[in-house]
Amino acid sequence: MIPSPTLPWFELARFRRSRLTRAAVIAVMLVPLFYGALYVWANIDPAGRLDHVKAAVVNEDQLVEIKGTDGKKQPVAVGRQLAGNLVSNDDKDNYDWVLTDAKDAQQGLADGDYKAVLTIPKNLSKAATSTGGDPAEAVQGNLDLQTNDAVNYVNGAIAQTILTAAKGALNAQVTETYLDNVYLSFSDLKMALSDAADGAAKLADGADKLAGGAGDLSEGANTLADGNRRLADGASQLDSGAQRLSSGLGQLNKRTAPLPGATRQLADGSKQVAQGTAQINDLVQGVTSGINGSTDDAKAQIDAVAASLRTLAEQCRAADPAPANCDDIAAAADRAAGLSGAVDEVANQADGYAGQTQKLADGAAKVAAGNARLAGEVPALVGAIDQAAGGAQRLAGATGQLSDGAAQAATGADRLAAGSNQLSDGADQLSAGALRLFNGLDDGSDKVPDYDKSEREQLAETAATPIENVADRVNPVKNNGEALAPYFAALALWVGAMAIYLLLRPLSARAIASTTGSVRTALAGYAPGVALSFVQVVLLIGVLQGVLGINPANQLLFIGIALATGAVFTAINQMLVALLGGAGRFVGLVFVCLQLTAAGGTYPIETAPPFFNVLHDLMPMTYSVHGFRAATAGGGEGVTTDFLALALFTVLALSVTVLAARRRQTVTMTRLHPTLVV
Repeated sequence: MIPSPTLPWFELARFRRSRLTRAAVIAVMLVPLFYGALYVWANIDPAGRLDHVKAAVVNEDQLVEIKGTDGKKQPVAVGRQLAGNLVSNDDKDNYDWVLTDAKDAQQGLADGDYKAVLTIPKNLSKAATSTGGDPAEAVQGNLDLQTNDAVNYVNGAIAQTILTAAKGALNAQVTETYLDNVYLSFSDLKMALSDAADGAAKLADGADKLAGGAGDLSEGANTLADGNRRLADGASQLDSGAQRLSSGLGQLNKRTAPLPGATRQLADGSKQVAQGTAQINDLVQGVTSGINGSTDDAKAQIDAVAASLRTLAEQCRAADPAPANCDDIAAAADRAAGLSGAVDEVANQADGYAGQTQKLADGAAKVAAGNARLAGEVPALVGAIDQAAGGAQRLAGATGQLSDGAAQAATGADRLAAGSNQLSDGADQLSAGALRLFNGLDDGSDKVPDYDKSEREQLAETAATPIENVADRVNPVKNNGEALAPYFAALALWVGAMAIYLLLRPLSARAIASTTGSVRTALAGYAPGVALSFVQVVLLIGVLQGVLGINPANQLLFIGIALATGAVFTAINQMLVALLGGAGRFVGLVFVCLQLTAAGGTYPIETAPPFFNVLHDLMPMTYSVHGFRAATAGGGEGVTTDFLALALFTVLALSVTVLAARRRQTVTMTRLHPTLVV
């Protein structure tokens, strides 16, 4: 049964008695407004006002110099760059950084003047550039961030986030510079590979020429080896001939050694023959003259001549060597003896013989002169033969050496030919290898990229930060205040419901004292409370949207959740006070603490201990906060469950209030003499 309008009105009518009571009603209606609006206002956009927070940066970094790609030294001051970026950044989400010294920074951190102190160490620039040197000396730089939890704990997380962003930007910049040099080295490497390919091409050409020359050398060496072998054979034959010549000249030398003596004896004998012949000639001439003068005398002289001729013939035969005409002399002697009978004939013949003996004498004289010359020239001939024999011996020795040298030359020429053949093969392999090297270097040069400045900058930027933080929020809210508004609105309506039953009685005393049913009594106490709660809802929504700019995505849903929340919180607080009296207000404080911690209003409930995860689904504020969030951000998933849960909590609370009203209508000693009155 719906309660009579007179019962709720009687509860509110008693506040018309004075201005103070009317002001109390207005104050109760304004309580959620102060709670919700002030909490939301205080947290409307803390991240957008970080530029009002002072922080100190102490730069102790020392400048270093590195050698650029052009060989010139370039100064690097990473610490100065970082400090400059922080101090000059006027973004709303960045601290108001102040460049100072270590002493002032530590004093300000202790006093709370500086909410954070960032100390840049001395070796930051050295560490940032250490990747360009010895890998063993490459180190990471460290930044020292100090915050004071005694001043503010959350500030430490905020400062760390800001430093992470600044460090990320600095790391990206350092990485970009490093990668830019790497990509620049690609161009240098490509140029070097191209130059190496050109050199390999020249090497291949030279190797081809070397292979041709080595082939020619091989052919020449083979020809030389053949010639040297023929030379060795000829030298061997020459050595054999020289040996035979030396042997023959040696024998000739031995045989001609006594020839000078023999020729001298021949010359002496020829001289004696010539002298004897001259004497015979003189005798013949005289005989011939005597024959012509006197026959008798001629005979006598012929006999004398015959005797003389015999003697001469004997002497001639006795000579060594014997002249060829000794027989003629003997024959002449015989004929002279035979001529004694014919003087006239002899005389005639004597004239003939006189002429012959004259010729014989002349010939003997010439033979003696020739033999004399022969005896004079034979020693020179023998000496020349001796010298020729000595020269032949030396020639034989030289030809032996020549033969040995020619054999060695032939062997060396064979080795040269073999080596030149190997050289030719090696030159061919070198040519093929140089060609493969050229092809490999040329292919490698084609595969190495060559970036211009804009391409290097693009690649360096992309490689330094390959993944950007692209946050895509589903059903986004505009700021922190709008994100916390559901939580603070639920809290404000709970506090408003508690304030309502600080002012109103949960159960009408008139109804308790009458015969009114417990249901009507409970609803009579609930109706004015929920009416005030709805007024609180209207005021809270008006300020949140009209003053603080909290614009929900679903206005009707926001109003519906707010009214449902006000209704359930009013019912629960009525129940607690109706059931427990003044102690119920204390229980309401404890209950709201459990709801706030289990609702997951700030952090996800999964991050809380298991106890709060168990309470999460058992608390009405959980569904209220979820509904407010769905209405504020958008998305209606689970909203029906929120309304059903809030309706169920409302019915349960009113049911318990009905039981409390029935109990209150029964008078007991405990009610007459309560233990504690609040």
